[in-house]
Amino acid sequence: MFSIPKIFEGKPDHPLFDVKEAGRLLAELPKDNAFKTLEEITSWLDSVKDAPGFRPEVRAEIIMLMDETGQPIYAELLYLYLGASHLQDFKGMHLWQGLHGFMKTLAEAYSVCVHEYHQAEKKSFDHKELMPVICVRLLRAVAEQMKLEMMHYVNIEQSVWDRLCNCYNFAEANQFADSMVFAYPKQVIHISPQRELLRAMMLYESSPGTLAPDQIEVSFRIAGRMVSFFDFKDAPDPDCAYCFDLAKPDAPRRVDGDIQITPTLRFFGATKAVPKVTDIIAQHEHGLIQKEQRFGSEFTPAGKLTVLKHLQLYWGKDQPHRHQERRGINTAIDVMHSFRTISKLVARMDIDNAVNISEKDAAALKERSDINLATDNDEVDYSTENWTVSDVSVDGIGGMIPNNGGAWVKIGDLCGLKAGNSSIWWIGMIRRLHTDPKGAVHVGIEMLAKKPLSVWLRTLGKGTEKVSNWETSSSSFEYDYLPAILLPDASNSYVNATMLMESDSYVPETIYEVMLGEKSRNIKLTGLLAEGEDYEQVSFQWLNAAHT
Repeated sequence: MFSIPKIFEGKPDHPLFDVKEAGRLLAELPKDNAFKTLEEITSWLDSVKDAPGFRPEVRAEIIMLMDETGQPIYAELLYLYLGASHLQDFKGMHLWQGLHGFMKTLAEAYSVCVHEYHQAEKKSFDHKELMPVICVRLLRAVAEQMKLEMMHYVNIEQSVWDRLCNCYNFAEANQFADSMVFAYPKQVIHISPQRELLRAMMLYESSPGTLAPDQIEVSFRIAGRMVSFFDFKDAPDPDCAYCFDLAKPDAPRRVDGDIQITPTLRFFGATKAVPKVTDIIAQHEHGLIQKEQRFGSEFTPAGKLTVLKHLQLYWGKDQPHRHQERRGINTAIDVMHSFRTISKLVARMDIDNAVNISEKDAAALKERSDINLATDNDEVDYSTENWTVSDVSVDGIGGMIPNNGGAWVKIGDLCGLKAGNSSIWWIGMIRRLHTDPKGAVHVGIEMLAKKPLSVWLRTLGKGTEKVSNWETSSSSFEYDYLPAILLPDASNSYVNATMLMESDSYVPETIYEVMLGEKSRNIKLTGLLAEGEDYEQVSFQWLNAAHT
């Protein structure tokens, strides 16, 4: 902790009246209930920030001690939340409220510290070495609050923009906006108030509404590692696509020709970080190493690759825009989910009509599929939810999730879609979620395919990945079969199709035989395009016809 001179006498009427007593009480917090412990710390933060009688430097030191005690508990609970962060899940909501309450209260507490420093006589309350740390921690707490609101797809609270702008304005006025400090003990990466602000602002401009909660977390970590490549200017700059006004706290916006330049405008961007992100993507694509630790060991390399490609797109100079015309309607659709179920319901190649497959393999494959391989969907055991559709575009659907449904919903999830009077299933992906002030959940679905084709992939054992080995293999080889779904291109052609596979199936350059009856073909996997909770979307190359 920092050494701060004691300049006032007296003791406040509060259980945590000094740092020593605060440390003793914090040490007695329960060790077997992380959620209850974080609630206790939140409650103490709330009382200490408002209690009269504290010397400003003592209040600051106690708040910092409670912050340091709460951080590992917050990290533990955030990990649990990200493992089950569905919007309409009660346990997830309970965790979210505890996490959000802690960070919001922490930001409020540090705001009191900044206010007291601003109001105090400089001669009697001068700890400039401490204030950059307090400002970094305040900005970090506000960014965490904002990140949690993004994860819950609610509107960002106005207090977020107020505190971000006011704190940074204070740092600039006191000439330590770019002072490099360690935010917490034992941390090895320096950070400044300016970089902490940039990290939060770029996260907001990275289209978090199209990311799942765990992907938002990875984006935040990547932004933290890449922030030294971000630009921050007090005048327009070609590399700064966004701006905000310190005098009028609000969400940042894109710079355009109508902008009125004022002294309080600040401009920022991340285009210089894109080449670095591109390099990391290349490293991942040339070998998805399972032990790769960058940006957090709890996230798979494939999951990080999906996020890196997203940030590569949104941090560049030509960010994508939604420009398709949307037409308002009012109808209902049947919705179901999970890769396995969808692969059984969409149009499929019947194994009974396939050549180049032995009776033994056909029997084993039928047993593995768990269903009668006839085309009648009634044979498949599944359930649907009825969602309301409010608008449509060429490639998307907007609608509302019923209060009693959507417990499984997460950004990036696959879903099967069917009009009530149709027998044809389309495939979509949950792309956007928003919880309005009344608690209703609005959903945006990207249409992946209206003519998907469910197939089986066949592969030989280890050492037989090359087509040349297939030519000389004997019938003694055991075949492995994997379910897959072909997604045609924009022209509804399978020539340039992509493919959905179950999670952890993608290995670069792997050769498969697509079971297409008399037209069975070999393919080679060429790229990982996206990853969801139970699937991967991959690109592939058609090879020569399969050998019998």
